[in-house]
Amino acid sequence: MSTEHLAKSVERVAGAFEEFKGYYGERLEALEAQADRPRSGPSASPAQSEYKTEFLNWVRRPHDKVFETRLTEASHDLAKKDVSIGTASGGGYAVPESIARAIENRERQLNPFRQLVRVDQCATNDFKALVSMGDGTSGWVAETGTRSATLTPTLRERAPTFGEQYAYPTCSEWSLDDVFFSVQDWLVNEVAADWAAAEATAIVSGNGSARPTGILNSTPTTATDDNSPMRAAGVIQFVPLQSPGSPVSVNMDSLIHLAAQVKERYLVERDACAWVMHRSTLASVRRLKASTAGTYLWGDLAEDRPETLLGFRVVTCDAMPTVTNDAFAVLFGNFKRGYLLVDRVGMRITANPYSTPGMVSFYVRRRVGGCVLNNDAIKALRIAD
Repeated sequence: MSTEHLAKSVERVAGAFEEFKGYYGERLEALEAQADRPRSGPSASPAQSEYKTEFLNWVRRPHDKVFETRLTEASHDLAKKDVSIGTASGGGYAVPESIARAIENRERQLNPFRQLVRVDQCATNDFKALVSMGDGTSGWVAETGTRSATLTPTLRERAPTFGEQYAYPTCSEWSLDDVFFSVQDWLVNEVAADWAAAEATAIVSGNGSARPTGILNSTPTTATDDNSPMRAAGVIQFVPLQSPGSPVSVNMDSLIHLAAQVKERYLVERDACAWVMHRSTLASVRRLKASTAGTYLWGDLAEDRPETLLGFRVVTCDAMPTVTNDAFAVLFGNFKRGYLLVDRVGMRITANPYSTPGMVSFYVRRRVGGCVLNNDAIKALRIAD
């Protein structure tokens, strides 16, 4: 190929590229304007896709009666096909299923308990779970021997306490007007962050008044799993600090002793078992050293592997008590068996574009319940001198 011919080819390619850039530039704003429109997956029905489209349009212009009317109509259309969506009326609008699911997924990342405990859904607050206390018996017998009756396991009925969890994110109208501003991502991150922190606190220490009842709400006792009478249903066992020093601190003997109190039937489900403690408590445990050699007792310090302690994963949570006198600073056990979190189906939102000029607030809420499910499955370490 001659130099002249090559130069002409390069010019043609460059010209075509400039035409492409021009076309792309003309289309860019239109494409970005569609960023908040639903990307319907295989599970999204036409009614769900339409509802999400009108919902995002309304969030951008909540004071515009046209968008409000369109969303109300889409809500009614969807309610005919999905009884869980409800109607707009005075209760606000239902958050589209795909956005609600994204909020829950993000919350699961931010609240460690969402990955540990048993999570169910219910349609009403009248939700109860039956738990076997594992005290049934069996026996041995020959082929023709007499079969004597064995003890039937004790069943406990557990009813989570419910409350309305809410978030109140606020955004400027300028941001909502910007086509590059992702309404969905903003709503997901703002709501999930607020809910995750509040929910973790409720699971640890919630008092059961318009919220879940926490693991440590009822003061743990030293009564063992086989104690007679049994501990109250919401009360877990604690073990005291082994060989406490001054000042008080967590030691490896205490952690070994704590793990040994959980029965084997719960420990075999290793994926459901974990240590839960505050980040500062974890730092104290990591600093524990052998008194003679000066080496760290916690050996798996490599950064490229999940944190495990005595063979079980370690989870940190800022809602946990820190190492202070009389605090229950470490929890260990099978959290899937030990705690029940219940989501009341449905997440709703109401907009307020009037109170603060130039700003729009969104009141997002749902109902959540929780309680200790099986109080044998989780143990606590009590810090005391």
